[in-house]
Order: sequence, then C-alpha cells, then structure tokens
Amino acid sequence: MRAWAVLMMIQGHSIDALLSNSYYNSDSLIFNIWLFNRGLTAPIFLFGSGFAYVIATFRKMSSGDSLPRAVVIRRLRWIGVLFLIGALMHLPAGTVGDMFSLTAESWDRFFHVDVLRLMSVTLLGLFALFFLARSRERLFKSALAIGTALIIAAPLVYSVDWAQVLPLGLAAWMTTATGSWFPIFPFSGYLFMGAAAAALYMKWRDEGRVHLLPKYYFYASSALLLLFFLPRVIWGWELPLNNGSSSIWLTFSRLGWVIMLWSGIGFLLRKVERIPNIIPIAGQHTLFIYVSHIVVLYGSAWMPGLRQTLGKTLDLQSTMIIIAFLIVSTTTAAYWMHTQKINKSVVYRYLPYAAMVVLATVLLFA
Repeated sequence: MRAWAVLMMIQGHSIDALLSNSYYNSDSLIFNIWLFNRGLTAPIFLFGSGFAYVIATFRKMSSGDSLPRAVVIRRLRWIGVLFLIGALMHLPAGTVGDMFSLTAESWDRFFHVDVLRLMSVTLLGLFALFFLARSRERLFKSALAIGTALIIAAPLVYSVDWAQVLPLGLAAWMTTATGSWFPIFPFSGYLFMGAAAAALYMKWRDEGRVHLLPKYYFYASSALLLLFFLPRVIWGWELPLNNGSSSIWLTFSRLGWVIMLWSGIGFLLRKVERIPNIIPIAGQHTLFIYVSHIVVLYGSAWMPGLRQTLGKTLDLQSTMIIIAFLIVSTTTAAYWMHTQKINKSVVYRYLPYAAMVVLATVLLFA
C-alpha cells in the first residue's frame, strides 16, 4: 500500500506540476476519479507509515517489553533525519550567506509543514506512546483514541486564527490557514490510526486470529463510509463542519476508504503466493522515491525543477511519458539501493556521509 501511495504521488504531483490547465474539467468522470484518488494518496501513505512503524518497533522490543538503548537512539536519529530532509527540501536559500538577505515571505513559505516534517513530529509522539503503553492492547486503545481526537478536534482548531495567537513557525502546525500542506490536525490522525491498526494486527496474529482481520477491517471501513461518506452524497456534500481539511466528514470518509483498501489487500494476499520483489522494495524506500521525484518536479534551493523550466504547459501524452520515466527511474534506483543495503556494501554505508559533506560544502561555499 505504501508502494502504491508513493507511485500515486508521482503521477499526482507530475500532473499538478506539468499538465496544462485546459485538461482540468470538473464535469469529467476521469478527472473526478483522478481527484478522488489523489485525495486518498496522503492518507494511505500516512496510515501505512504508522502501520509499518509500529510493527518495526515491536520487533525490536526485548522480552521485558522494552526497547534496547541502541534502538531508541536509532529511532530518534531517524526521526531527526526525516525532519531535516523535509526542512532542506523547502530551504529558501542555496547558501548560509543568502539566508540573511531573504524576504519575510520566503521565510513564511519555509515554515509551511510538509508531509516529512509532519511524519517526524507525529512519529516522535508515537514513539513516546510506546514507553507509556508498552503492550499491543494499550497501544491500540491509546493510538485509536488519539487519532480520533485529532480528527474530531479539527473543526474547533480551524476556527481559531493561530497566526494571531502563536508565532508563524508554530501556527503552521495547527491548520492549513498559513499555507501548510499537512498540519497536525487532522493529518496526524491518519498515522495514529495506522498505528492502532498495526497493534490490532500484531495482537490478533499472536492469538492466531490474523486471518479474520481483513474481514473486520472491512466491517470498520463499511461503518465509516455509511456514517460519513454516504450522508455527504445524499445531502449533496453540504453538511455542517464540512470545510476542506477541517471536515470530519471528509477525513473519516477518507479513512474509511483507506481501511477498505487495507482489507482488500489483506484478502488478496491470502490468494497470492508471491509478490514481485519490486513492490515491497518500493514500499521500503518510499522516502527516497518521494524526495527524488519532488526535487525533479518542483526543484530546490540548488536547482530548478520541471515546474520552473516547463510550467503547466504540457499535453497529456508528454506528461504521461514523464510520469513513466519518473516511476521507472526512481524504482530502479530504489532497487539498486536495496541490493547495496542487503549486500552491506561500502558504497551504501558511506553514501549518507558523502551526501552530508556535499550538502555542507554547498551551503557554505556555493
């Protein structure tokens, strides 16, 4: 599911960055299917990240339901790296010296919360929850409660002008009003819901009931869609507390579709004997695929992207060719990285350090 989400991100971002606006037609069924699918991409990615993080962390626990010190350090280091990558991707200047001459507007854009910085902060909260819960059952209940609270509280949080209450760097984490793409409310809710789903999965696996889980995921998703999606269709999408990211109707509807997809994958995996290696490999290296295609499309402080050089001028055929190229090239690179990791090659071991040296040199001297 994470592999699917990151590949859908590539096509969604490519169309957003390059396809001419003349192809955007709200009366077109194909366009509306694309728009609907794009709205599910981030929830799938966040839900899947929470799901994977819980399983990976519980695997590292010792017999006393505690994490070894080395694992704690690695987890915190990874969260820090995730935040740093998100910040560097939106750095408004190419060198340290340039930062002193930036306009206030440039710094405002830098504080817009992207999906990587959201994930890093939310994973830090989830990691802290591990030390409080310590068991799968308690983690399931607490993650479910926190995820639900983050979604339900969104309309109330969005009713406050946080930019008047908090510094912009903090206000940006609350809502989309300052320009953030993925503020905590409600998007962190998806990640905590994924964590709850994973805790339930591991608990039922230990009890020998995991084969029943796709069916109960289906029940849960059906209930969410009946409660939150169907009323929006019946009443023409005009409901109270229904305004973009603050809408509990929209968020729970998307959560319902995400869990429905999870259920479908669960049923499918019971019938399929073997999955092509590239799918789980792409799912494991979503960070690399995400960062590389974003830089190519939207550029960075050090290089322009296709959006800057071509703009939204391309026809559908040209855009599809670029999408195919990005999918093939990024997944091929991810496959190469995976083989280097498995073989414990010197290149893979020292590549991050080489990247940091290059980045530091550019920041100081370019």
